[in-house]
Amino acid sequence: MSEELTPTARTILGFLATHPRSGYEIREAARRAVSFFWGVSDGQLYPQLKLLAARGLIETVDPPEGPRARQLWRLTDEGREAFLAWLREPSKALQTRDENLVKILFAAQLDRAEAVRLIQERRESFRWLHDHLASVATRTGWTDEERQASLPTPDYIRDYGLEFAQTAIDWCDRVEADLSRSRP
Repeated sequence: MSEELTPTARTILGFLATHPRSGYEIREAARRAVSFFWGVSDGQLYPQLKLLAARGLIETVDPPEGPRARQLWRLTDEGREAFLAWLREPSKALQTRDENLVKILFAAQLDRAEAVRLIQERRESFRWLHDHLASVATRTGWTDEERQASLPTPDYIRDYGLEFAQTAIDWCDRVEADLSRSRP
């Protein structure tokens, strides 16, 4: 059944795998944890929650109480099976879309100062990413019991992002230095 699920639906199952959450809590967890490499928009989230419930993969915990109460969702046994089946499937090949890199590819059409500006723009975006990731506290919202029972994979993902950003910053430093050198 997991092949019928959208990437957003699969991500929702993942965020419900550790504990029940409201749609709002899923959205916030997604913004903190995966927004730099995986999108979960509000326009996708709430319709997917309804679809997952209709398929019997998630269910409500209790009816919300009060006019502003949030509905909590949890995985059903079938939802956990679908989630685990997806985790076990081979991942699709990595694809990235990076407009700045495309501009740098064609930067020979610009003067050297404009090409350097593209590199500086790239460095600043990766500095922002690095600083943002450095401020992330992983596994927020988890109970102590959930933290103790889990692998430190959220920490690994944050560390991957930090190292990725630093590598990109270092690359920008080297390329800018190379472009800034006077050439005959």
